[in-house]
Amino acid sequence: TLGAASVLAARGEDLSAVAATMAAFGLGAAAPLMLLGALSRQAMARWRDRLLTVGKQAKQSLGASLVLIGVLIVSGYDKTLETALVTASPEWLTQLTTRF
Repeated sequence: TLGAASVLAARGEDLSAVAATMAAFGLGAAAPLMLLGALSRQAMARWRDRLLTVGKQAKQSLGASLVLIGVLIVSGYDKTLETALVTASPEWLTQLTTRF
């Protein structure tokens, strides 16, 4: 482990063992990360078209939501909707959201 290599290096004894321990630690730490990187790259390549389609749809949905919220604010209906939602919400939720 890295701790063992650090202790060996601090003592200044058997530098070849220190180098071997650090190399083993480095390879052991890097191997899973390299595997994860390779697998995620393959997955992204497979799912690229699907992700682009979902991203485009999500962007359109977000835009429509923002337009709707803007219309509610400009018309003043947002306050009416807020009042209805606060009235319908349970007391504990109202207390939680207004406590601080």
